Amino acid sequence: MARKPEQGLEGLGGRKKLSETERAFMELIWQHPEGISSQEIYEHFPQARGTKSTILYNISEKGYVENCQQGLHHIYKAAVSREEYEQALLQQELNTILRGSSIDRLIAAFCGKSRLTDAQKKKVDALLEELKDADRSVDGE
Repeated sequence: MARKPEQGLEGLGGRKKLSETERAFMELIWQHPEGISSQEIYEHFPQARGTKSTILYNISEKGYVENCQQGLHHIYKAAVSREEYEQALLQQELNTILRGSSIDRLIAAFCGKSRLTDAQKKKVDALLEELKDADRSVDGE
């Protein structure tokens, strides 16, 4: 049976999700915002050197790290923060759960109601707009 192609993460420009092993490598890279050498990464994981190189290559191909060569080693820096990645995962999970449902229905269900009143929907919409505006002002600084 053929595997279904993996859906990209919308919040990260369609990047593919990290595997469990790739995520472990990224956790180490995220701990070093200034960058970490391939040699330092190799010392933290038990896989064969070729396997570790392949994992780092895959992470790079997916667009999660930037790397440059310094001498015999590569320096890896995160191109996507842990927070951005986790937010994109949550967004994908919510989209899967909601599947066409509105945020209003999600909030109503969260509050134990079958639906929101029109006044409550307006408040939710206003809050969402306020949050979007706040994000824009933070991003624009």
